[in-house]
Amino acid sequence: KFNRSYKRDLMLKKIFILFIICFSASSYAESESSTSKSWRAYITYSPFDMWLPGKYGAVGSFGDSSRTYELAWQKASYGLDLVVDDIGSISDQRIHLTTRSFTWDNSFNFQYGLSYNSFVVNLGKSFVNSDVLEMKTISTVWGVGNRWELNNGLTFGADWIKIFYPVHTLEKKDSALDGAISQGDKDDLNELIDFVSKIPTITLIHLEVGYKF
Repeated sequence: KFNRSYKRDLMLKKIFILFIICFSASSYAESESSTSKSWRAYITYSPFDMWLPGKYGAVGSFGDSSRTYELAWQKASYGLDLVVDDIGSISDQRIHLTTRSFTWDNSFNFQYGLSYNSFVVNLGKSFVNSDVLEMKTISTVWGVGNRWELNNGLTFGADWIKIFYPVHTLEKKDSALDGAISQGDKDDLNELIDFVSKIPTITLIHLEVGYKF
C-alpha cells in the first residue's frame, strides 16, 4: 500500500510539474515585451490560507505590463497553549520566486514558480524550550489573479487562488520529541507532519497593496 501510494503521489507531482512547464512556455510565447520596466513593492495579506490562515508578508516585483518577476515572503504564527497545553505555537512561512504573465494585456494574470516552505511546531509550557517538529519543503506555485495600477503609482492586487504543490522535502526534524512525550503522541505528530508535507496547500483571496517606482 505504501509503494502504491508513493508511486501515485510521484506521478501526480510529475503531471503537475509538466503542466506548469507547458503553461509557462505557452504564456511566455504569447506575452509581449514592453520597453518600460519598473520596480514595485507590496504589502500582502492572505485571510484564507492553508495550513495557517491570516498570513502577512511583502513582495518585491520587477517587470513591465506583460510580465513581472517577483520575490515574496509570507508568514503566519499562532500560539495554541490556550487550546492545547502540550503545543506552544505553530508557524508557517513561505519564500517564493515567481513570474506573472499578463497574457491578454489587462489586469488578469497567471502566476507560477517555486516556493520554499517552513512549517514549525514549538513546544508548549509543559516541555523545554525547543522545536518539536520542523519541516522544510520545496513546492511549485500556480495561481490566477488581477492587478490594477493608478496613475499616481498606487497598485492594488488580488490573487483569487494559488496552489502550492510540494515536490521535495528538504528537511524534517523531530528529535526534540524524544523523551518529551509518549510514543503514541509522537507517532500522531509525525503522521500530521507527513500529511502536511505531501498535501497541496491552497490560498484564497491573497490581497496586495503597493507602489510602482
